[in-house]
Amino acid sequence: MKNFEKYQKNPTLKEIQFKKAKIKDLIREFFKEKGFLEAETPILVKYAGMEPYLSPFSLKFKDEKNKTYHGFLITSPEYSLKKMLSSGFEKLFEITKAFRQEESFGGLHNPEFSILEWYRTNANYKDIMRDTEKLINFLAKKLYNKNYFYYQDLKIDVSLPFKRMSLKQVFKKYSNLDLDKTFSLDYFKKIMKAKGYKIEKGMDKNDLFYLVFLNEIEPNLDKTKPIFLYDYPIYQGALAKRKKNNHYYVERFELFIGGMEIANAFSELLDYKEQLKRLKEEQKLRKKLNKEFIEIDKDFIKALKSGISKTGGIALGIDRLEMLLLNIKDINDLLMFPAKDLFEK
Repeated sequence: MKNFEKYQKNPTLKEIQFKKAKIKDLIREFFKEKGFLEAETPILVKYAGMEPYLSPFSLKFKDEKNKTYHGFLITSPEYSLKKMLSSGFEKLFEITKAFRQEESFGGLHNPEFSILEWYRTNANYKDIMRDTEKLINFLAKKLYNKNYFYYQDLKIDVSLPFKRMSLKQVFKKYSNLDLDKTFSLDYFKKIMKAKGYKIEKGMDKNDLFYLVFLNEIEPNLDKTKPIFLYDYPIYQGALAKRKKNNHYYVERFELFIGGMEIANAFSELLDYKEQLKRLKEEQKLRKKLNKEFIEIDKDFIKALKSGISKTGGIALGIDRLEMLLLNIKDINDLLMFPAKDLFEK
């Protein structure tokens, strides 16, 4: 049964859509009260993000003279928002659609999804952490008048502050692995083989990192309290600023709530030379992974070169946040027209 038919037969399901709209209204209220401008950037762009493990939607289209153009649907509005920052905007947020191929139809994924990003100058990733926990606490209080909510029979405490652990701490605690030693690929492979993992030819540090993270760390995170995991190794932070006291790590965090990854944030890398170098490295990795070749967005590099004050920024999955706040387990029950209903027979 298609979702619109479900709604015809069960009008109470409509309440989900009203609650979703309410959450987005509250997000706008939160940021506008803090002086942020709501941006509106393009979904169809000439150059996609360079993340090696993401597959953007590539498409061709024609103008009125039948001239063909090649573009992409965004995986994130990040590049456009940073171009706005270079133009003198200081506090921006955007609620938009993003698109990623090779995603499952259900669970926590949908090829088309809603994303919230915000950026502010004169800030770093710790400032963005505080923004994030305040936003989620604000939403819980507005929706339920409480510092907690329930998700799948789990009481999640969103009182301030949220928990914080560095990647070095969680790798040591849950995997008994010294993250510093993972900067040597050979040593990392040796550790993983000793742990009993099957190491396939061509695996790099990112592959090994995810093996540990997904199997030994993520399942063991506290699900009753949101937790920020911060300070990622450099090979896990192509758009993040290096830490001053340890250049092997970058100022990046991810937020997990109820065991679910909700947000990814950085102290933004604004050195255009370093950014160009990392994007070229990502091009090479995409080629190694047999991903579509993507040209580097030269306007993005020019924007960085023109100068942006130190900046913190974040991407937050609105659909997942709504699932948590509304106690919905499967994204197909949240979305009015999920890909599963549109494309699967």
